[in-house]
Amino acid sequence: MNINVSVIIPVYNAEKYLRECLKSLLNQTLSDIEIILSNDGSTDGSIPSIQDLIDSNAHIKLLENINQGAAIARNKGLEIAQGKYISFVDADDIVKPDFLKELFQACEKDDLDLVCGSFEAIHGDGRQNLMPRNKEVLELGVSNGAELFKLQIQLHNYIPMIWAYLYRREFLLENNLYLTRNTIHEDEEFSPRVWVLAKKARVIENYNYIYYRNHENSIIESRSNASIADLENSLQGFLEFQENLEFYQKQAFAYGMLYLLDHYVYYSRMTKQINKKLIKNVWSVLIANKVLTGRQKFKYRLIMLNTNLYYLLQKYER
Repeated sequence: MNINVSVIIPVYNAEKYLRECLKSLLNQTLSDIEIILSNDGSTDGSIPSIQDLIDSNAHIKLLENINQGAAIARNKGLEIAQGKYISFVDADDIVKPDFLKELFQACEKDDLDLVCGSFEAIHGDGRQNLMPRNKEVLELGVSNGAELFKLQIQLHNYIPMIWAYLYRREFLLENNLYLTRNTIHEDEEFSPRVWVLAKKARVIENYNYIYYRNHENSIIESRSNASIADLENSLQGFLEFQENLEFYQKQAFAYGMLYLLDHYVYYSRMTKQINKKLIKNVWSVLIANKVLTGRQKFKYRLIMLNTNLYYLLQKYER
């Protein structure tokens, strides 16, 4: 049997949510899919809670791993996946019945390396909101990934979360595109690399992925020292990665570096510690690729000259 899509779900202590997630995938309108549960050493009842679903559905595969983090769990799933396309779904979210079908049809129609959709977010207080896609991004249609990535950043319409995408498996494998181990901000680190290497990509507007924000782990939200160090490591990795890109890819990737740098500076306000040498190195790339506005140039010059003054001005603005 030819498998259309391999859905990879990293599982770690998700007993409370996993069954609803898995049932939503079993209800997909797209046929010939496989679901890979990559268990990252869960210590709760995550797997026992859905063992009956595993036993009664031959297209569900269970992969047991020692605890190494979600990135490695996803990579382990990718290594055994057989589908033409890859989807990553989080264990505490759910998807609507046409989630895979619409992404799959978009990829098949235009022979895409990747397609990115949208999502509906549900907050802890019950609020719901959709993530609309920019009209200009949608109208660009099929394009090389670098151009489409750059446009999304410029229009503030970029979605880094990997569960919003469908990837052609051979494209990921041929370009050695795996998630980086021990990474907290793994989506922000992975997605720019994928976008700039894609030859054919597209953004579509649908809301078939339900993202439960009330289930978020506090690691990222706390903006802890570990989170900031993680962003530093990702930026250093970006500096190395961009050296081997083609010219048109470098400029687009520089926008991804700026996106990550903005996050790093924002989170660093919690600890009042910042790596000026790293910022200077990233700054050089951003200047060379002409991606900074006048306001952004002023912001990063000030950070490099007097970080405390920058933090003070930010506090005054708020």
